[in-house]
Amino acid sequence: MGSVLNYKLRSVRDLEPGHHLCCLYEREEEHQALLTPFLRHGLERREKILYIVDAHTAEIVLNYLRDDGLEVEPYLKSGQLVILTVDDAYMRDEVFNPEGMIGLLRTETERALSEGYSALRVTGEMTWVLRGLPGSERLVEYESKLNKFLPNSKCLAICQYDRRRFSAKVLLDVLSTHPIAIVGTEVYDNFYYIPPEDFLGNELPRVTLGRWLENLTERRRAEEEREKLIHQLQDALTKIKTLRGLLPICASCKKIRDDKGYWTQIEAYIRDHSEAEFSHGLCPECMKRLYPEIMEGKDKE
Repeated sequence: MGSVLNYKLRSVRDLEPGHHLCCLYEREEEHQALLTPFLRHGLERREKILYIVDAHTAEIVLNYLRDDGLEVEPYLKSGQLVILTVDDAYMRDEVFNPEGMIGLLRTETERALSEGYSALRVTGEMTWVLRGLPGSERLVEYESKLNKFLPNSKCLAICQYDRRRFSAKVLLDVLSTHPIAIVGTEVYDNFYYIPPEDFLGNELPRVTLGRWLENLTERRRAEEEREKLIHQLQDALTKIKTLRGLLPICASCKKIRDDKGYWTQIEAYIRDHSEAEFSHGLCPECMKRLYPEIMEGKDKE
């Protein structure tokens, strides 16, 4: 089995076309904190945005952007920002069909590019599934099949799931079908992700077990690498000696008083408190003072 896709994401501002994420939230503040930058960044990047509302009204979502200081009316008028209902998207054929919905995303992506936008950015509120609409039992199939369409497309998508309303069983399947997971507002490379060829196959339990065992091995390897790095840093720190603060130094003999009250030669003090070593010599002024006859001879030359 191949390893989990590793996007090295830090925030929603790092998203690129081809990404497929699930968002698991349980507070309205989390929803606003995630969707506001997701929508705004897409608009700023000249991407077309489709937002499919269900649990939230269009006005609530638009107010997220208004509260962030963005005037939304020009984007709505130009068609760069489009608000759809569940009937406009998932249930447009009166029954949910994964292939039909992916076909819609493909068509809308092509339309966005032809209109001069750089990509299509989609996000949908998945609470419509809880109403038991025809075909809604195919939700997880749809989520898995998206991983065949999105990676090589100019489309990126966030599927929104309210943890307060979905069962743990459904959310486990959701995690299994999204390469990237957002929990609250934190973005994670999802090592629970299972590619569609495995998830939709006939041996899902065997595949899942193999992936879990692989994750255990990878985690142990990561822990060993971390411990090795910690030891290397500790070794390096023990070898580093620095001088800082005020040093009491004799104005006459230039000895330094250490923290125990002893006076030591400046060479010894610096040697003991740094990585420096000394090579001794005499500057020209001291040569003239100590060995004037030698310096006079040099001056005559």
